[in-house]
Amino acid sequence: MTTQNTIKVFVSNLAKYNDGELTGQWTTLPVDDVNKNILDKLDLGGDSKHGYHDEWFISDYEAPFKIGEYDNLYALNELAEALEDYDTIEDVYNALDDREATGCEDVYDFDDDFFDTMFLSKQEVARAVFFGDIHNWLDPYIFINGCGNCESMTEYDYQEMLNNHASEIINQFKDENL
Repeated sequence: MTTQNTIKVFVSNLAKYNDGELTGQWTTLPVDDVNKNILDKLDLGGDSKHGYHDEWFISDYEAPFKIGEYDNLYALNELAEALEDYDTIEDVYNALDDREATGCEDVYDFDDDFFDTMFLSKQEVARAVFFGDIHNWLDPYIFINGCGNCESMTEYDYQEMLNNHASEIINQFKDENL
């Protein structure tokens, strides 16, 4: 099943790349054995049993977060395995114990429960709404900005926030789960 959290990497032979030849293969992580399923197929001069003579690098990727050329392929495979239970970056975000570390706003459902929970009086609600930025009273989400005022958020804005912070969300996921 393909999900938004699918990690695909194009792993290449660095020596051949330096000689002007881009060789490698696309692989969807996780795989059973990184050495056998990826590295042994790259003509690195050697094998997983005796060691590799040439280096490899990740020359391209498809993932909801940033992957560097020399990121640890074994760690990426372990991360992909841990992410198999989550369909979207939102699912990963919702599973975090410490969401504050991701840089995302604390977003709540835009309903009466939000106002009952977050404010002590109707005067506080009135001030926060008056000085805030409610785009549309039908928006599904709301958050309290840095000045203590309410701002509404569309579904699109919410997903955009999660996608813009995907690397931080994944890093927090790794800290909590790996």
